Amino acid sequence: MDAGTIKLLEFLYSPKSVFRIPVYQRRYEWTEAQVEQYFEDIEDIALNEDMQGHFLGTVVFVKASFPGMGSDYIIIDGQQRITTTFLMLKALQDAIEDENTKEDIRETYFENRNVEEAYKYKLLSVEDDRKDFLELIVHNVSTKTSKIHMNYKYLRTLILHSSASPMALYEALQKLKIVYIQLEQGKKDENPQVIFESLNSTGLSLTESDLIRNFLLMNEEPEVQKNLYYHYWLRMEELLTNAKISDYIRDYLTMKTSTIPNKSKVYESFKQYMFTENLTSEILLKDLLKFARHYSILLNPEGMDRDIQHYLTSVLQLKSTVTYPYLLRLLNLYEEQRITKQQLMAILQTLNAYLIRRLIVNFPTNALNKVFSTLVKVTSETEGKTEEQVVNSFLGSRTGTALFPRDNKVRESILTNDIYNRNPRLTKMILSQIEQNMHKETVDFEEVTIEHIMPQTLTPGWRNTLGRSAADDHKLYGDVLGNLTLTAYNSNLSNKLFEEKKEIYAVSNIKITRDLREYPSWDKTTILARGEELVQQILQLWPIPQEAQILDEPQAIMSDNYYAVFEPLEVTGRKPKSIKIDEKEYPVDTWKKMLVTYLEWLADYDLERYLALPKQKSFQKLLNYSKDAFRLPLEVTGIWVETNLSAHAIYNFISALAEHYGKEETVFVKMAN
Repeated sequence: MDAGTIKLLEFLYSPKSVFRIPVYQRRYEWTEAQVEQYFEDIEDIALNEDMQGHFLGTVVFVKASFPGMGSDYIIIDGQQRITTTFLMLKALQDAIEDENTKEDIRETYFENRNVEEAYKYKLLSVEDDRKDFLELIVHNVSTKTSKIHMNYKYLRTLILHSSASPMALYEALQKLKIVYIQLEQGKKDENPQVIFESLNSTGLSLTESDLIRNFLLMNEEPEVQKNLYYHYWLRMEELLTNAKISDYIRDYLTMKTSTIPNKSKVYESFKQYMFTENLTSEILLKDLLKFARHYSILLNPEGMDRDIQHYLTSVLQLKSTVTYPYLLRLLNLYEEQRITKQQLMAILQTLNAYLIRRLIVNFPTNALNKVFSTLVKVTSETEGKTEEQVVNSFLGSRTGTALFPRDNKVRESILTNDIYNRNPRLTKMILSQIEQNMHKETVDFEEVTIEHIMPQTLTPGWRNTLGRSAADDHKLYGDVLGNLTLTAYNSNLSNKLFEEKKEIYAVSNIKITRDLREYPSWDKTTILARGEELVQQILQLWPIPQEAQILDEPQAIMSDNYYAVFEPLEVTGRKPKSIKIDEKEYPVDTWKKMLVTYLEWLADYDLERYLALPKQKSFQKLLNYSKDAFRLPLEVTGIWVETNLSAHAIYNFISALAEHYGKEETVFVKMAN
């Protein structure tokens, strides 16, 4: 290693030299703010005679050679500063009037004489930047929106409006200094990757995928780097875009190791995997490209077999990225013809049923990371069973927060729970797929909207139709699935009476909406009746595996046993004994007391967050800042709470609060004899 200080233009002056930005480096991307700061440092020198120079930063490089005794400086760190300096030289060349100085800048800093054509120009950026740079230097073209052209034009503007003359700025530029670090290729204690990581830890804002790309390519010979980059990495970027590669590699590692890397530690996990498996860069890049093709299908299933696309689109609409590690394995099995199309579809149907049922009953989502990372391991290691059998058995046997919700829990949630405010996207998806299943016509998911049959705002006419229980029925059943349908003309329906809406429903091209004309009236009874019809269609569309049917649900409750609040318990008719929160027990003798105890604990845990709970849509029917919102209000630490609730409703309410706080694994209830 050689290190020291040198004036920047002396460094760039070296005859027969090229400054190569390796293929694995990012494109030039300095912002206007960074360019302006760079310019101001130069301008300060030009306007202050006492300033003898300024340190611009560090440049790290490996020095090689090219034919004709030329020097090839492979830039490990400092490409942004070096590229900006070349742009500044070009901007000054165009601004300075003296022809001799113009020619001197061109011959000294832009071109090499008596060398092969490939080494004629000193700055060899990554390919896309190189085209833009040569257009600028050779042809004086700066019309693109690339950073190369935009920052050149910005430097021209700064020079034009500067208090210092172009020549003074050029002389000031000659006073800029850098710290250089020259590494020796192949020397163990001068590993460029190690140096690069050290520099990154002190300020370079690289993504995990940037670090992984550099790690795979940096220590290879330039021609090998180029081949690996274009043959594998660039193809991967074209499939996924650079923004998705870090997420992809995290899911790839989860699939390979059954361990989920921390998002900020994907690079470290990747290195560990590569060393543990003793893989070369090429072998690993080849495998990454193979699975990237599967990942691109998960991100955009269009083009797949229509039946398979249906299930993968559902996963995409649900935004269930936690399934991706297992789905990578599954699509690979299908590509290698180790499972049939029928097996693939059966497994995808089970996965969809598991995800959708859990969303319907509002089970916590944070349990799913572990479920699907473990599923990869279980299916990889189990022998003597088909993939479908292993998946059904594994998911069907989950308990606690990972449970596969049973039919009666789904039915109860559909009939009584506010699904619209809690998850409008899920609501639209369920109704859309029921519609599609009824007559096989695809519903334009993005175009249709959700229609409240009994409207969100009760008019006097609706109050008269519903009778004395209008307010209660509207509050309890206005946002359940039975009162919702799909429409493409929601504004035309507004708050019209049901008889008026039926005339519009009758000509709808959406069957589940058109069928509403068969109902003579609309109230609590018909909402529940339609809810029952939708339940049967939901259970048919997203069935639970037979392996799970042998497990009783809800489970028998044992007195003096603690149960997690997300377990499917039938608490109606049972008396509570205590609630345990973060390992501390609180005695309670009524469900109301249990709810108040938990709310008081939440207020003590984080008062600001607690006081904001009524702003959450999913809690607005139970929490409010006004006592007038409820039938039996009770004030708990500055918030009014509805206490006219069943045991079951309170149990579910506590579950929802625990999930909202991300503490569902810390809340348990105990029943009395």
